Amino acid sequence: MLYQILGNEKKLVAYSIHHSPGTFTFIRLPGQYLIAAFEDTNEDLVYQPTEYASYVDGSTVISIKQDEDRFDLNLTLKHPDAVTLTEAPDLTSPATTAQLDLPRVQAGEIVTLKDKRFSKKNGQLGLWRPIKFLRKVGGGVFFLEPFDPEKIPLIFIHGVGGNPEHWTSIIQRLDRTRFQPWLFFYPSGLRLNMCTEFLVRSLSKVYVQDKFKKVVVVAHSMGGLVSRSLVNTIVKKDVNQKLQVLFLTLSTPWGGHQAAQIGVDHAPAVIPSWIDMIPNSPFQRELFATPLSDHVDYYLFFSFKGGHNPFTNGNDDGTVSLVSQLKLEAQDSAIKTIGFNETHDGILRSQHAIKKIGTLLTEFANRE
Repeated sequence: MLYQILGNEKKLVAYSIHHSPGTFTFIRLPGQYLIAAFEDTNEDLVYQPTEYASYVDGSTVISIKQDEDRFDLNLTLKHPDAVTLTEAPDLTSPATTAQLDLPRVQAGEIVTLKDKRFSKKNGQLGLWRPIKFLRKVGGGVFFLEPFDPEKIPLIFIHGVGGNPEHWTSIIQRLDRTRFQPWLFFYPSGLRLNMCTEFLVRSLSKVYVQDKFKKVVVVAHSMGGLVSRSLVNTIVKKDVNQKLQVLFLTLSTPWGGHQAAQIGVDHAPAVIPSWIDMIPNSPFQRELFATPLSDHVDYYLFFSFKGGHNPFTNGNDDGTVSLVSQLKLEAQDSAIKTIGFNETHDGILRSQHAIKKIGTLLTEFANRE
């Protein structure tokens, strides 16, 4: 639970529920905060003094500055005799619910590709002001039709500053009798592990309601990094390999981008996702620490219609270098690596790429 200190008051502004030990993430504006937790033994969402609990840093107020990330916060639950939460949190109260309705995470809302939220302006907002995007737009996983258990979900994940409309050409050629497109819209300026958490949270809500045995993940550009993190989560959680996954990435900067390094080093305000886009960043290295399992079929599409750019480490597709797109670890994970004489965004409209995607989708759908 995250409390914001406002004058002499402590206001509960966010909480998350975990069923096992792990990491927690809160996305907040600069200010002063207090973090606490308790073991909800009877699962009533109400703290009792007999339950294990604790504060981060012994109830020390945490000050968050502009553009600051904190990764050094640790919390270990203590015996009831050793600590008492003076806030006596009750997560069932209407007041608490009203305070915790942001960010709005969509999970299955039926929309059209022309939804006003999917504007270019909002895509750019998600890059430059991700917190405002979460408050204004919300984001999440959107459907273009009601869920159909007979159709395979196909999750589209856009790149930096993008929006779901970028997938229009591919969706128009999609066999809608066998596949149902799902659109992930997210603030691409966030740290990439947060983008993944946002996606996992949305899909978890969908999966609880509508089980499926097959899924396709298609991602463009930086969205490929987020999608690989998602697939890694599936591999770790689905130990019995019950979910079959077809995984396709288009023009993904697997090795990062030199412009991100320049931005982090010299820009007056650093976009958080740039930190993960620095070449060979810890996030990128961690992606390949989890090998893809046998129930994941991965295909790497790259684009090469560009030129020589000293800021992108040689030949590129107009945006991302071939060196980055063809990082050896990414190729080693792929069943096949396929190149297209297209620009970075042009691959999304390429008839050759769309035809190849259709072939792979048909083969996947026909598989028992």
